[in-house]
Amino acid sequence: MPTHSTKIEYRAAATGGAAYTTLADEGSPTLAGKITGYQPKLAKSPFVQSGYGAAGITALDMGNQKWTLNFAIARQHGDEGAAVAFISTHAAALAALGNLDLRITTYTGIVYLPACALTEFSPDPASDQSSMIHYGFIGGNYTTTAP
Repeated sequence: MPTHSTKIEYRAAATGGAAYTTLADEGSPTLAGKITGYQPKLAKSPFVQSGYGAAGITALDMGNQKWTLNFAIARQHGDEGAAVAFISTHAAALAALGNLDLRITTYTGIVYLPACALTEFSPDPASDQSSMIHYGFIGGNYTTTAP
């Protein structure tokens, strides 16, 4: 049975081809992290207008779109102190970058969420040498075209 592993990478947006940093790679023995809940969602905001005395509404697709991407990554660390240190330094490093380009590789191919913003960084309470962090991102495009 084939193994389906996911790899999620990031970089500062609009860096003109700068290298990506791996957030998690289920296929790597050193960067392995179990990725769960990977769920891209699209929301659109059409213009909706009710006419005076009209039986219905007019809805116009204005072409705008909002993509959100949520997932969690469980990681193993050398000890409890390393897990706590990772959570604090990792949050600061992601927050310092501003908008990000995400590259997600799955068994079906590569997709991108370019120029997105981090919306959630929620660690679960650490109880041992592991960490579980819930990530959320928002952007205007979810595409197979590289930024």
